[in-house]
Amino acid sequence: MKPLARDVLEAVLDTMPVARLALRDLDDAPEALPIVFARVDASLWSPIDGKPKGPAGQLGRLARLERAPEAMLLLDHYADEWLDLWWIRLKATTEIIPGKHPDWLPAVNALATKYPQYQTTAMFKEAPTMLRFTWRAMSWWAADGSRGVERWLHENLPT
Repeated sequence: MKPLARDVLEAVLDTMPVARLALRDLDDAPEALPIVFARVDASLWSPIDGKPKGPAGQLGRLARLERAPEAMLLLDHYADEWLDLWWIRLKATTEIIPGKHPDWLPAVNALATKYPQYQTTAMFKEAPTMLRFTWRAMSWWAADGSRGVERWLHENLPT
């Protein structure tokens, strides 16, 4: 399959509401979590936000990423019409960014624009911290080639 066009990839990243973050737990076993994110240039940003957390909380995720910063992000679309199935995998290096970074404000603005829920839910829990994902490889598959991804975009892009 030919490479996915950069503008199509960026449109998916700007539109898709959730990704699955795959990482290693502290025993090196695989683990996956859903995350919200926003794109700023060639990086994806995900806040450690005020949504309720499980018993392990955020500290577990951060400890795992400090130990093994290589991660994978999976974006996918399932449909009853199998010609509309597609997925995109991004192999990424993760940085834990506490507070300031040159792209901090653009990332906060992109997250607030993408997720109106941040008008009522705190974007940060305790000390402002975000995960920054810089992808170094991308792979993808779509049952109908890029046409399936482009159909999904046409149906989901804001008008």
